Amino acid sequence: METHEEQTSRRQENRYRPMGELIRGIFFILFGLFAIFAETLGFGEFRISPQMMSIVGAVLIVYGLFRVYNGVRKLFFNRN
Repeated sequence: METHEEQTSRRQENRYRPMGELIRGIFFILFGLFAIFAETLGFGEFRISPQMMSIVGAVLIVYGLFRVYNGVRKLFFNRN
């Protein structure tokens, strides 16, 4: 049988995980935007072609959007 403190602790732990997904998703989106626009804005030069960097950036953005969607869904819409 769980005590009230264990249930409260578990409930708080479950609230932090979706926020982590949301923050990770934002970082992936930012890295994707950096990969796409860094060379254009003069922030850096990469050894691979600009087309490949655009593909990598697009993949990072899509993955970041997935993480953000998953975090928002779990944080706000998954009520028990």
